[in-house]
Amino acid sequence: MDERWATVTLAAADAAKPHQEALQWIAARAGTGIERIRVIGVDPALEGRVGPDGLRVADALADQARTAVPGVDVEVRRHAGPFANALVEESDDGDVLVIGTYRSRRGSTAGGDPERVAERAAVPTVVVPEGPHPIEGDVVLAVEDPIDERAVTIAVDEAVRRNRRLTLLRAWEMPVLTRTGLTDFAEDPLRWRARNADLLQRVTTELTGRYPTIRIRPLLVEGHPGHAIALHTRTASLVVLGRGHVHALSGSVLHDVLRETVSPVCVVPPAAHADAVGPARRRALRAVRTSRG
Repeated sequence: MDERWATVTLAAADAAKPHQEALQWIAARAGTGIERIRVIGVDPALEGRVGPDGLRVADALADQARTAVPGVDVEVRRHAGPFANALVEESDDGDVLVIGTYRSRRGSTAGGDPERVAERAAVPTVVVPEGPHPIEGDVVLAVEDPIDERAVTIAVDEAVRRNRRLTLLRAWEMPVLTRTGLTDFAEDPLRWRARNADLLQRVTTELTGRYPTIRIRPLLVEGHPGHAIALHTRTASLVVLGRGHVHALSGSVLHDVLRETVSPVCVVPPAAHADAVGPARRRALRAVRTSRG
């Protein structure tokens, strides 16, 4: 367990409530090794003003960060152009990106769909929805095959830090399309359930052996993965999604979770892994994804 977030990148825009929630999430982690908070604002000519003192959003948020997390170096960085692109670019220099978002609405303080930022970022991205937040329940790790080791590390660290149980959630549904493009009515639902149950048991056994002091609960749920994971955010303190959930053949799991969640979600994108180390490599990966979509 060595996930240490020294430099936190925080989104700031003209939507006050979501980025306030994001700052509160960061402030709750004071004393965990945070050394720098970089507040990302937009072009001053485009950024709205807040408060009677006329401070722009990013400047006001930076002042609030200095008060909320004393002793931490806080700086403001401004960008022209699309705010979501600025966040992705700035993520190269940090350890974690934190953005606020509205629930059940398009848009966020990231200036666009939060999943588009989360899947392109160079580091783990925490999306904090506007309140009210649910009870401070389990840390939920969405189980995938193969398991995402960095997602495991983040989930375990959070469970230990908060003294919470770790729920291993495997959501599954029957495949709709076969290689012929037709629904295969001959498929046995029990066989698919057994496959997923075996995967969950295998991951549970492995992680229980690795972390014997952590309370671990396996949970197998049938249903669309995005909706099933989002449903369990109602009793979670944090949900962690590995790179296998960033894109899914049966639909955008990431989109559904971030749109419906009521608790913070940590997304570990492909570029945040050891096989994509280095700013130049991460920028190259993002350029390829951008050209494709």
